[in-house]
Amino acid sequence: MLGISLFCYNISLLVYFLWFENGYIVDHPHSLRSMSPLMYLNAPFFFFYIRNSLKNINGLKKADYLHFIPAFVHFLDLIPFYLLSFEEKQEIAKAIFLNKNLLYYVGSGLIPISFHYLFRLALQLIYFCYCVYLLKKLRPQLMTLMNKEKLGNWLFISLVLMGGVAVSNFFYMIACYFGENQHQLSGAKLIFSSMGTLGILCLNLYINFNPERVYGYFNKDADQKNAEKESIVKTSALENPVIAEIKDTDLLLEKIRYALHEEQVFLNKGITIVDFGKRIGVSPKLLSTVINRKFETNFNELINNYRVDYAKDLLEKNILERYSIEGLANMAGFNSRITFFNVFKKKEGLSPSEYLKRSITVD
Repeated sequence: MLGISLFCYNISLLVYFLWFENGYIVDHPHSLRSMSPLMYLNAPFFFFYIRNSLKNINGLKKADYLHFIPAFVHFLDLIPFYLLSFEEKQEIAKAIFLNKNLLYYVGSGLIPISFHYLFRLALQLIYFCYCVYLLKKLRPQLMTLMNKEKLGNWLFISLVLMGGVAVSNFFYMIACYFGENQHQLSGAKLIFSSMGTLGILCLNLYINFNPERVYGYFNKDADQKNAEKESIVKTSALENPVIAEIKDTDLLLEKIRYALHEEQVFLNKGITIVDFGKRIGVSPKLLSTVINRKFETNFNELINNYRVDYAKDLLEKNILERYSIEGLANMAGFNSRITFFNVFKKKEGLSPSEYLKRSITVD
């Protein structure tokens, strides 16, 4: 969803700078307005991206296709223009190349092209405002004061950047309508077009160079490191006969259970066996051995089991009425929705949503 939205924004920039600024459109006038209907899709697909992420929805719903009506109407409206001869469209293209402001006034269908530019901007702002509303409703913690966690949240970052694009595009269009005699890339037009372009560029760079933030890959590295640490601990425990006989096992078990049940240390994201050992005052080697023997599992699985149980309690309290699956995952101590989903399904044999439905049915 986000990729399609960005593709439409990128195409609009590419079309302008390659076709109109460099005169490509004069030699290939049949390309004129060929991409215009696509510009109606950037805002809806960004909305789908935000909504699906917050509500854990996959794909499109039947009602979502109504969002494509403006693009379809615009395409039908341009058919008479598409059917013009090469010479007629070339004259229009030459006029636009000589005066870029004419881009917003000539080359229309039955509906003036200027209406579509304004209507698209209005839709972008409406969609963006609704995305903010959804975020405030489903993830209110992201609407509070700025903090380190918020700056690392891919959903918040994308919304801020896309908001900057929508607002700058709005003021750019105002500058175009109230500064018809001004050169296209000067004054207020240059400022707002640069802001919009910078916002799109930053969003592209953010996604391309931080895919782990967007898709949750970062947690795999952390899990792998924890697994390697635990493997080392297990090997050391077997090789070192000193820790084979554990003294005061009951006292150590009591500390472990207190940290899990009362202090709920499993809610701390990224907690390692080293961190847990420091908290209860034992070495990681000794802690790993006790967990393996007494709980018949390893440290990561033990922590994740408690997180899943905590999430189940929240599900039974109808937490999804106020928060998304991602919000639930964060509250339960998981670093990503994907990891939460996989661990939950592995332990319960059901996805969180399926588990909730089953619980409602049983009740």
